[in-house]
Parts: sequence; structure tokens; C-alpha cells
Amino acid sequence: MENPKNPSYSKAAIGKATGVAVAVALVILFTTVLPAEYGIDPLRTGAALHLTDLAKASDSKPRPVGAVATPAGPGGIFKAQPQIYKVDSEDLSLMPGEGVEIKYHMQKGAGMVYAWKANGLVCFEFHGEPDQKPNPDYFESYELDDKVGKDRSFGTFTAPTTGIHGWFWENKGSKPVDIHLTTAGYFEYAKMFVDGKPEDLTVEDAK
Repeated sequence: MENPKNPSYSKAAIGKATGVAVAVALVILFTTVLPAEYGIDPLRTGAALHLTDLAKASDSKPRPVGAVATPAGPGGIFKAQPQIYKVDSEDLSLMPGEGVEIKYHMQKGAGMVYAWKANGLVCFEFHGEPDQKPNPDYFESYELDDKVGKDRSFGTFTAPTTGIHGWFWENKGSKPVDIHLTTAGYFEYAKMFVDGKPEDLTVEDAK
């Protein structure tokens, strides 16, 4: 019988805790660190909290000769990326019975901040397809609501595998529904699928 004062923790529980920690770190990065340190404010939270003023003040002060930035040590929240992050904004309209899918290609461990809103309830699934699948029908489901539906969802995402990750929305109601999606993160490209047919979307480097 297991001692309740000395519980054992499974690898799955540890992995889940690590994922939560990474998600929290990404939220802090995009909402606080980037606006305050570099004046990069993709979600406009820095302007709302006046954090971008700190970046402007920092840029106006001379650095001592020979001063260098201190790199983050092991176990820190910093993770270097090979290129600047990208941003994307999409507006979709679904008639009753219609569905659409948008997915972003991301490397394993890359992060993304996202928000989508609709003017009505839509059923959806947030899922991904690895580049290397164990079988042709394999996919990974992260969030699913195919019964009642929602009119919004916000969050951070860390890709568990290298592949395409995103949403499928379906309008099961009797009225048209408009959806607005905003994303920012380390993805390489994006595609929209209508009736299974892919269409390239234009994503931009953050300015």
C-alpha cells in the first residue's frame, strides 16, 4: 500500500507541470519582458501597462564601455530562437454547416500566443499533426468542444512535436458566424483548409 505521506509522482504528472511552467513563461515573455526590455509589444499589453516606456527610457541611457548582457543560466526562462517571431491575423466567416481549419507549422518546443473570438458559438478542436506520423490518420488533440461550442479562446501553446498545429471550427448553428484569430509566435508558415483543400496564408515578421 502506498504511503500517503510520500506519494510517487508519474512522469506524466511531471511533464504536465513542466508544460504549465513553459506556458506561464511564454505569457510573461510576450506580455511583460518583450515590451519592457525591447519595446516589442505584439499583444499591446505593454502599452496598456506603460511597460514600453521602460524600454524607451533604457534605450536613452548610455551603456558603460565594455558592458555585456548576462546570459540566462540553466533552468531559466530564456530560450534562443533562430529567427524573429511572426504574427498573423485572420478573419473568417462561416455559414451554417460550414467548417474551416487554420494550422501553423512549428518546430518542437516553439511557442505561440493566440486569441480568437466569434460573434456566435462555434464547435472547434485545437489539434496538431506531426511531420513524422506513426500512421496516416494520427493527430494530437489539445482542446475539443464539439457539442455546445464557444465564442472565444485565449492561451499560450508550446508545440509538442514538429508539425502543423491549429484549429478546426464548425458552425453548427442556424446563423452565420464571424471569427477573428490573432497569433504571435515562432511558426514558419500557415495554411487554411476548406473541404480538405490547403491554401497558403501570408504571415509576417514582427515589426
